[in-house]
Amino acid sequence: MISIQVHEGRSALTTLEAPWTQLLDQLSYSRVLASPAWFQAWLDVYTPAKIAILSAWRDGQMVGLLPVIRMRTDARGFFFSRVSPPAPGITDYQTPVVLPDAAAEALPALWDAQLRHFGRSVQWWPNLPEDDPALGILKQFLERNGMSYYEESDKAPYLSFAAESYTALEQNWTASHRKDFRRQRKRLEEIGPVSLWQPSSAEEAEPILENFFTVHDQKWLDQGFPGIFSDPKTRAFFHAIRRHLFGKGLHFSTLRCGDTDVSYNFGFFSAGWMQWYRPSYLREFQVYSPSKIHIAMLMEQGYKAGWKGFDFLLGEEGYKLQWAPSRRRVVSIHATSSRFSPAYFWFSTGKPWLRDHAAASLMRWKAKWLRWRNPVLSHTPPVEPAA
Repeated sequence: MISIQVHEGRSALTTLEAPWTQLLDQLSYSRVLASPAWFQAWLDVYTPAKIAILSAWRDGQMVGLLPVIRMRTDARGFFFSRVSPPAPGITDYQTPVVLPDAAAEALPALWDAQLRHFGRSVQWWPNLPEDDPALGILKQFLERNGMSYYEESDKAPYLSFAAESYTALEQNWTASHRKDFRRQRKRLEEIGPVSLWQPSSAEEAEPILENFFTVHDQKWLDQGFPGIFSDPKTRAFFHAIRRHLFGKGLHFSTLRCGDTDVSYNFGFFSAGWMQWYRPSYLREFQVYSPSKIHIAMLMEQGYKAGWKGFDFLLGEEGYKLQWAPSRRRVVSIHATSSRFSPAYFWFSTGKPWLRDHAAASLMRWKAKWLRWRNPVLSHTPPVEPAA
């Protein structure tokens, strides 16, 4: 018999942290992106209108947990409010935390409690992996409750390290790709020693993270797209991740040439998998493919250390497909009890149409505006550093 408890307010994260962590430890894929530390980092910066943590219990043991918020969106959501998990849209995998043998009973009970507590306004379940049983249970729940829903999907490339040797693992890549990252590494080593660096503390990571913000936005602005770290809240969120998740799954590393950081990875390490979340590289070293060298060195190091694999998370960018032969489909669902709701119309029809027809133009205009605001980030073509 499943019983549901509702815990309101931010303090619920602290109250439930111990059983929440114990529940994550029982799952086969203990997810950093579902941890209390991840949501606490987000709540340090963002202020939802309402927050509650719904928990499912069986025989005195927590078997499921569902953090939920109501929050007004920005212009991209046309300022409508919707109900979703915390940190929506920036959490690449966002599945409910539930024991597999309890999912069929606990999840519908948790979602029923969600509808009672937050009302039947637009609900958003972002980034549910297709191979997670929660997705099928959710669709059955929505249909049983007579709710309309709109489904979108993305794909996450990944590479399993299930190979008898690293040489066998390399056979996933084309001969030209293998040859290129070795050649580029040799070229870079002619300038200075090449090594991987990781901070020993959250404090040591702070100034390098600030450098990463600048390098990341410069690269995107040079390509005509806005940089995400022009938003002070985004910068504050990444610093909150640094504070809360250091030693709890955060993987922040750089590729160094001598004393210069030429490539960055702000990602995570979860249950044996490296998760490539936000990378960038120093534009002056672009001709050496520093991200390619960075990935190759991490993979070689990880295979020797017994990692399970390398997950590139959402997005089928070309460079990811050079490394990862497998894809994981990830589904996002908007649902409502009334298909005539203006908010549901926007999320299911208006926003997808705008994204498909005008998103690229809007992003380029935003990039021009950001460049006008910060002329220091003016474009100069990358040059090959002198040896």
